Amino acid sequence: MTDIQKIETVVNLYCDAIHSQNETEFKQLWTGDAYNTEISGSKIFTGIDCIYKDFIGMLNQRYSEIKLINDGLDIHLITEDVAVAVFRYHTECMIRGTDETYGISGLETQVLKKVHDDWKIVHIQYAGKPI
Repeated sequence: MTDIQKIETVVNLYCDAIHSQNETEFKQLWTGDAYNTEISGSKIFTGIDCIYKDFIGMLNQRYSEIKLINDGLDIHLITEDVAVAVFRYHTECMIRGTDETYGISGLETQVLKKVHDDWKIVHIQYAGKPI
């Protein structure tokens, strides 16, 4: 499997982990370094435990179901062990308590680092608007 294919797999596994909210699967995708960050709108989550507890916790409080769908992925190898993945996405969500549907569409950027022979997420930033 090429590096590009491995990175594409990581992005797709991230989308799956957002849906399942499985802590182990989610955390295995990251390097686990103290500087791991996720930026969502104006909020910054730093460190894998904070990202999982606060970011995923925020999603879980608001939505009873969330699907993150990759609508087109561009992967750029910056060096042999650093890459940037940029993709258009949309979500299909169900609001907790009302069962109303809700979605956003936008762009997400992931910075990945090769650790041994595996690609891991270092940083994510995304922005979107309701659809």
